[in-house]
Amino acid sequence: MVIINLGVTVLAAFLIWICYYLFLPTLAVGFAGGVFYVCLCILVIVAVIGFWVDNWDLFSVILIGTFILELIAGAILAIISMPIFHVGKLQTQLGNVEVVEFDEMIKQIDNSQIPIVDESLAYKQADKKIGEEIALGSRVRLGDAAIQEVNGEIEYVIPLEHDGFWKWNGNHSLPGYITVSASNQNKVNFVTELDGEDINIVYSPSSYFENDLTRHIRNEGFKDIGLTEFTFEINDTGRPFWVVTAYKMHTFFSNGEAIGVIIVDAQTGETEFYALNEIPEWVDVVQPKEFIERQINNWGRLIHGFWNFAHTDMIEKTDLTLTVYVNGDCYYFTGMTSVGSDDSCVGFIMVNTRNKHSQICYMTGATEPAAMSSAQGLVSDFGYVSTEPLPLNVNGIPTYVMALKDEEGLIKSYAMVNIENYSIAARGNTLQEASRAYIQSVSRNSSTYVVGSNETYGYTYKGKVKRISSVVEDGSTYYYLILDGKDEKIFSASYSVSDELSITRDGDIVEISYLDDKNGTIDIIKFDNVAFSTQISEEQQYRNELDEGTSAFESESNQVTEVNPEQNEDVWNNMSDEEKAKAISEYMKSVGN
Repeated sequence: MVIINLGVTVLAAFLIWICYYLFLPTLAVGFAGGVFYVCLCILVIVAVIGFWVDNWDLFSVILIGTFILELIAGAILAIISMPIFHVGKLQTQLGNVEVVEFDEMIKQIDNSQIPIVDESLAYKQADKKIGEEIALGSRVRLGDAAIQEVNGEIEYVIPLEHDGFWKWNGNHSLPGYITVSASNQNKVNFVTELDGEDINIVYSPSSYFENDLTRHIRNEGFKDIGLTEFTFEINDTGRPFWVVTAYKMHTFFSNGEAIGVIIVDAQTGETEFYALNEIPEWVDVVQPKEFIERQINNWGRLIHGFWNFAHTDMIEKTDLTLTVYVNGDCYYFTGMTSVGSDDSCVGFIMVNTRNKHSQICYMTGATEPAAMSSAQGLVSDFGYVSTEPLPLNVNGIPTYVMALKDEEGLIKSYAMVNIENYSIAARGNTLQEASRAYIQSVSRNSSTYVVGSNETYGYTYKGKVKRISSVVEDGSTYYYLILDGKDEKIFSASYSVSDELSITRDGDIVEISYLDDKNGTIDIIKFDNVAFSTQISEEQQYRNELDEGTSAFESESNQVTEVNPEQNEDVWNNMSDEEKAKAISEYMKSVGN
């Protein structure tokens, strides 16, 4: 009998160990997996005691009683975890949300730096790269991609994973990782060595036994911390790491809150915990997207408590959450819409992926799916599909930018859609073409053109044409001019700006109004050939008078800074020394000095 009891005890101990080894639950109050595991252990221990006592009647009562108590305790914990009891904590979990203007939220970036390659295309390019390596594709597969800024360039970092147990058993390590530029689909690198030494990634989610990433972290002593968001990232030297978000529960069994990250060297297994204020700068993602999406909705839906049946002031995020970069910082970006709304946004919210700093811009506009539909409408004959739109500041205009892909997933065109009015849209074979077409499309809808950035400048210039030429792009004619006295600039204008463009020749005197932002994009929005005066009807003259002051250059609602050299010189000369010193000081602050 003793031998049987010993056998049962050993079997029970093995059961407890194997359950933990296989499922690796978080051993802390508030984690359902950990609580369930502890309850299971208690039941097993009670059962073992029953075998040793050899009193089946007493054993049955104790075992059933223990099980019922566990069910009651679990039900109580589940009930007190319900949102209705934690409205205040849930509504404020996101923290203080700063109200800003769109140009403060999204800065202008150069077209060459727009991360237009989406994750599916990055995978396709990475898979093609794997296919170039003999026999590699038969033993590995691609892991989850992570978009990351490395040395100033945004790129997808894609790890390799073992393709099953036997592939892992035969190799035990992975030979490298792949990077795909987020702005250039053809810039793909398979990184297999670092500082002259081969890369051997030992620890990963697809490894087994002690090389399994989660098991390795638990064995390093992190048994009572929640683990999520297993992200493969590289530091600025290209060394591969696994960045895992450590979290605790905000309200018993729900609403996780990040408390730091655990960083594991993918090759050596060296493991270290970093609190939120200690995380290395090269780590981009700390806050899991799932956490932030839930916190955004709680912030918007619980604005007036749980019992808000009239949905007063209640807003929620749209379907898409985008990952964007602004001045080197990574953010989650999503539109906010009234509960029950469909295509219209009431604003846009952006949350820093490291420190959860949140900003909201209240602005009526289109949701991301509505913008995608508008872009796809431009190429309905081709059947191209839009990528997820990126919110950008194009010449100061709040704009969605997206790529248009064919059935093979390759980029064939680009589109820009006005956020405030998604009927204003344009496309081009390159981002530069799309930008030019978009500016002209916005100019044709001048009364709705509101520039949101004080970094865009408006100029009026009168001079002689040194050279003019035209090209046809996607059925539209664009004119390019070089003017005497402005030899360093090339101006562009669509045929729709003025009929006089087609009859302008070298040597003509013209007067133009144009926008010139910090990226040097020169778009003409008004054009007049001084040598010609086209006669118009009285009705058209009346129409022009009504439209006066509403163009992109003239409207008071715009934030274009008009530059008039002669007027500015007079203003400067009439300023006192104190006023000049103050103006210089404010300018130095604006450029960051």
